[in-house]
Amino acid sequence: MLRWLLPHAMPETLSLIHHVIRKSAHFTEYFILSLLLLHALRAGGHDFSLRWALIVILIVAGYASLDEFHQRFVPGRGAAVSDVLLDTTGGAAAQLLVASLLCWRGVRKRRGEGTAQSEAGIRPAS
Repeated sequence: MLRWLLPHAMPETLSLIHHVIRKSAHFTEYFILSLLLLHALRAGGHDFSLRWALIVILIVAGYASLDEFHQRFVPGRGAAVSDVLLDTTGGAAAQLLVASLLCWRGVRKRRGEGTAQSEAGIRPAS
């Protein structure tokens, strides 16, 4: 497909693009898996804790390890520790994003409460 899209590209360039696409897919797949696992473990709740994030990252790392182990037995495939690390990084990045978004939402909510209080003439406690 890359040869069709980029007919004049050098083989080395096509190989590099293919490599980047494959590694990006690893990261993205485990990023999404991590989000789904967090949602499943929280049973759809909206709370977030470091404990949940760490459990999810451990599950992602375990699944990535098992997937690479399985690839050792598939003809034409091989296991790579670097892929496990990349997959786990994707899962950890998802947890970091969720934590950041929830923190940002909390800050915005607190700012909104402070603005509402100041408009009503209520001073925040110091």
